[in-house]
Amino acid sequence: GWLHSVKVTGVLCYGFDGILIWGKHNFPGSWNDGEMSRQLQRLVADPSKPIEGGCCATDSAFPVSDTCRKRIVTPLQDGDLERASPECRAGLLVMSAAITSVRQAAEWGMGCAPKCFRRLQLLLPFDPDKRARLLWNIYHLYNLRVRTTDISQIRTVFA
Repeated sequence: GWLHSVKVTGVLCYGFDGILIWGKHNFPGSWNDGEMSRQLQRLVADPSKPIEGGCCATDSAFPVSDTCRKRIVTPLQDGDLERASPECRAGLLVMSAAITSVRQAAEWGMGCAPKCFRRLQLLLPFDPDKRARLLWNIYHLYNLRVRTTDISQIRTVFA
């Protein structure tokens, strides 16, 4: 029952080399991905941490505040193309396709940790400290695996 274990959702951010660079997992309750990602949005928006020639690509459901414009990019949503000027539409379609490609590689990457660490397929401990320790260990081992084996779908696609 709910007092013994819980399934947890999370927001994970991968680098282009396949390494997990940021993550946050939901505790039981009413948090959603938008609330869980606020800390990541603050980090990305921080002008003292420039993103040299890059940005963070997310899915279209990811909330993007005004402070994160040009630092977090999402594929086109319904109606975006129609609102753009005709001269820009071809470029927007190309950019949206590229963002979708990056996102697809990230989705493949998201499946890597559960495939390597079958423990993630099981219910997680209800105790927040045990759950945090378990997830911390698994994701650090995942990063160690990616660094030592050079096996990462994200790295394969973008290397």
